Amino acid sequence: MPPIATPHRHRRPGLSATAALLLALVAVFALASPGAALGATAGPSQARPPVLAYYYMWFNAASWTHTKTDLPSLGAYDSTDPAIIHQQVAWAKASGVDAFIVSWKNTPALDKALAELVSECRSQGLKLVLIYEGLDVNRNPIPASTVGADILWFADHYGSDPLFDLYGKPAVVWSGSWQFSDAQIAAVRAQVGAPDRLLLLGSEKDAASYQARAALFDGDAYYWSSADPLSTPGYQKRLTDLGAAVHAHHGLWFAPAAVGFDARLNGGTTVVDRRDGATLRQAWSDALATAPDGVALISWNEYTENSYVEPSRNFGLQYLQVLASLTGAPGPAVSPGESPSTATAPPATPSGSVAAGRGSAGPSGTNYGAAVGRSQPPYEWLASVLVALALLGALAILGINRRRRTGRPSSD
Repeated sequence: MPPIATPHRHRRPGLSATAALLLALVAVFALASPGAALGATAGPSQARPPVLAYYYMWFNAASWTHTKTDLPSLGAYDSTDPAIIHQQVAWAKASGVDAFIVSWKNTPALDKALAELVSECRSQGLKLVLIYEGLDVNRNPIPASTVGADILWFADHYGSDPLFDLYGKPAVVWSGSWQFSDAQIAAVRAQVGAPDRLLLLGSEKDAASYQARAALFDGDAYYWSSADPLSTPGYQKRLTDLGAAVHAHHGLWFAPAAVGFDARLNGGTTVVDRRDGATLRQAWSDALATAPDGVALISWNEYTENSYVEPSRNFGLQYLQVLASLTGAPGPAVSPGESPSTATAPPATPSGSVAAGRGSAGPSGTNYGAAVGRSQPPYEWLASVLVALALLGALAILGINRRRRTGRPSSD
């Protein structure tokens, strides 16, 4: 009697096959984004905001004789000294800084310092953004005609320099923009050719102020150094609202992150304790929460307001090490037995104006990720190992499952 035919039944995959599929999916995901699979800080090939640091270059021998509670490890330096600039750029790169936001106006001393900085940044591959000082020493606005003429001078001399193309075009922050009228800003904007020739950012302090003038700016960089992210009421909301207002109008948003503040020797009363790095860590977290186009560190070397991270006699390399822990950079090297206050960064390697890599488009549509020239994050090798193990595990499970179906014994 012939055997009775039974309907063909599709076998449901067993647990081993399901596990193999899951492992394979994990491997594919890790290959596509190893940093995301490990929950690591984004590296240069991933979408993440550039790290910017406010950099001041007005120092000469006389600058260090008043309103200072600390001195740089490099001594009472002159901002036009090439050796000083070389070390500063090397330290910044080792700590994960992608660009300096350079404080400038058109004076012979600052023009010379800018030229030296441009030369060194070109050699070491650090990008630059400009912040134009629109207020005088008494915090009063300078003539708008001077603002326009100075920024136009900058555009004529550096507008096509790739060091300033982090956001596709040179970005110029107008410090003290809230002290100028809409008509004055519109006139300067037309004079300098924004946004076709350069991007002109304001320094408005809240969302309502920016919304009222959004048509006049290509973004905003709020320099909020005197607030305490751990105790100032509404700190996070103010930044979040301002960042949202800027992005709603397709502008660039630079979120501030200050290490601390103390301007008592400069006539102020507010003090924000550094808390051994806890203040900067909280400010950094708050800045990232606003989806910025750049985290703007306050500051590299503002000694009058005591917001510097540059190595100093009081703190040594401490705050560059905190910064490196936030950026994922290796940080400045300290040799065995060497004091942090005298340690130097590893030799800088020239890398050209733009590092190769996958960029990330910000709200303005510009590609800034490719300009980040940091070293490979330390988690990359671990991601490769996990990918290999996941693939091998998937293949092994599939092989065992297949042998069980065919009745063949397994072997090592």
